[in-house]
Amino acid sequence: MRSLLALVCCFAFTGAFSQYYFNDIVSTNLSNEQYRLLRAGKVKKIIANSYEADNTLTPGFALEEEISLDGKRIVLTTATSPGKPSVTNRFYELSKLKRTQSTLNNIDNKTEYFYNEKGQVQRIVFTTTDTVLKSSLVEAHEWRYGADGQPASMLKIKNRTDTTLIDLVKDEQGLIIEEKWKRKNRTIENYYYYYNDAKQLTDIVRFNTRLKKLLPDYQYEYDDKGRVSQMTQVAMNTANYFIWHYTYNEKGLKQKEVGYDRQKNLVGRIEYVYEF
Repeated sequence: MRSLLALVCCFAFTGAFSQYYFNDIVSTNLSNEQYRLLRAGKVKKIIANSYEADNTLTPGFALEEEISLDGKRIVLTTATSPGKPSVTNRFYELSKLKRTQSTLNNIDNKTEYFYNEKGQVQRIVFTTTDTVLKSSLVEAHEWRYGADGQPASMLKIKNRTDTTLIDLVKDEQGLIIEEKWKRKNRTIENYYYYYNDAKQLTDIVRFNTRLKKLLPDYQYEYDDKGRVSQMTQVAMNTANYFIWHYTYNEKGLKQKEVGYDRQKNLVGRIEYVYEF
């Protein structure tokens, strides 16, 4: 059986370059909501402990977050193997994420977030710099909104020249149901979004090139307070999937994540400890 750490790394990687509407808009909004929840709960530090299926600690895994007294910076320290850990600084203004910065193996990564007057994500700029070669790659996501206030499209611009248009399609309720990637007047990718009766996102679907049919990349279930209680993630272009079950404490903060593989075997769990 694969270790919990191996599965976490594998599935995190496969989802790193996927749906722009979800990653840029939905995830950023959820991250900002989580930040406000941490501040309301006066959390100073978060420690994550990872356990294998046999209840032993996951070798090499470490994750800690420290929140500054003024709440304007969160320092995230992670390790997935023995050696130098990765440190990411997240900076906040007016309860919104404004910038993240990290350096590892001579590579600097910076992400900057810009919002419009309504507090909506308007622009995200990703900059990767090789400090040895003194070279940089820049990718900008420029979001446009319709008259209804909902995101309508996005321009993904690499190094100021290579442009991809991301078009969003809405249903009669204003929910985003399709994301189209277009380059040089040709559609290169489609994602489909599905919702439950409460208008909560339940499925993110695209064409699986290996199995030659539409399959979900992600599926979500919710508890009675509207929080994600289960997430199923399918590995890219495979039939393998991994299931996370989430529970929360009395303050609404995530307490535990329990992971299972496709055969419903327990792979492990991650438990969170909060210091106030």
